[in-house]
This record gives sequence, C-alpha cells and structure tokens, in this order.
Amino acid sequence: MSKGTCLLSYVPMRSEPRSGAEMVSSLIFGESYLLTSEDNGFVKITTDFDNYEGWISKNTVSEYIPFDKINDELFVIAKSGNEKIFIPCGANMPSNNEFKKDEIIFKIEPSVRTNHHLPIKLRLTKTAQMFLNTPYIWGGRSFMGIDCSGFVQIVFKANGINLLRDTNQQILQGTEVLFENRNVGDLVFFSKPNSDKVTHVGLLYNSDTVIHASGFVKLQSLEPEGLINENCETEYKLMAIKRLID
Repeated sequence: MSKGTCLLSYVPMRSEPRSGAEMVSSLIFGESYLLTSEDNGFVKITTDFDNYEGWISKNTVSEYIPFDKINDELFVIAKSGNEKIFIPCGANMPSNNEFKKDEIIFKIEPSVRTNHHLPIKLRLTKTAQMFLNTPYIWGGRSFMGIDCSGFVQIVFKANGINLLRDTNQQILQGTEVLFENRNVGDLVFFSKPNSDKVTHVGLLYNSDTVIHASGFVKLQSLEPEGLINENCETEYKLMAIKRLID
C-alpha cells in the first residue's frame, strides 16, 4: 500500500470505479490518503483526515507530501508562471507556502487576513459566512460546491476542529443540548418533515439563525420546530442540537 496527497483544487471521490458513479465526497488540496486497491483506471482510497473511503481517478494521484498548515480563507492561489491552483478553505498547505507538482514549483500568495485572534465561536461564524451563496453539490467540500455535512466539516476543520464526514456520523459527536440552551457554534440536526431520520445539518450562526447548505449556503431562521420556508411550512424538522465547543 502507498500514500498520496491531493495537489489539485479538489478531486471527486466516487462510490464505484467509474466516472459516472455517484460522488460521495471529495478530496481538497493538501489532504492525504492511503491507496488500497485499483480497478478500471480508478484507485480506492481511505482519507487520513476522516477515514472516508471512495474511488478517485488514477490520473489525479500525486506523490505523498505531508503539509502542516490549514487554510482558513475561502481560497488562496498558488502560482507558477501562468499556472494557478486555487486552494480552498480547509486545505492542508505547506508552512513555507511552497510546493512542487510535476517538477514545477508553485508558490502560495501569502494571506493578509487572519481570524486567529478571535474567540473560536466567532471564528466559526466568520468562516461559515464566507461560504454564503456557495451552490449545493452532493459530495462537495469547497467554495466551488458543498453539501451540508461537508460545509460544517470544512468550517470546523479550518478552525482546528475535526468532524467526521457525513451527517449520520457527525450527530454522534459532541454533547446534546436543549433548544433553550443553544449557543453560537452548535451543530443543529434535522430530518424531513415526515421523517425522524436525521439527514441534514447546519451551524448555529446566532441564537435564532442557522447557516446551512440547502440549494446553496444560506442563513435561515430557527424555530423550535425547525426551519420554516417562505410558505410558512416546515422545511426541515429539528431533531437535535449538539455542542462540540464550550
């Protein structure tokens, strides 16, 4: 078995070794993985960050390079001459802002903005806010397209907190809190109105507002029963609120 590191903006991870298979998740720049098998021009991988399994195209595999810094901006740009690589929020990056891909040296433009001095709850909401209007894409984990659980995972990852990948995994993390004890930074879990199966997650942006990916990343008022649409109908039923930070 060998390892690799994603050196593209993102790489789709599919459920089966074929290009038309469902995208179940995605690697973003700098994330490393273990290659476990090969089939039909695809390789099966297990990610180091969240132990997620899927298939990626063999021609996207790059050598293993461990990176030790996390990007907390929506994206930064790596350049080499006329070539550019957009590095998304939550990506692992080299601490010296330089790396080599296909024998070409890329340099990452340094960031001038930082939220590191802010309390963690405010950092989470500021990171989440950067994704507003990002389109929903099943399996997505970047500003180019993101799903609900990928959204909260990346927001937390950019701030040094590890979440599992899928909603049904994330609900097992943290400590459950009552609705009246909710606070900024809590994860809020939902089901469809006529179901008790948890299928959706968002981040509590303030005491009365959730930021989540549904169609696109947006802010929506939270009621005791859940999220209400413009027709005053329950769009998502509230199932649980979980706290990962104090």
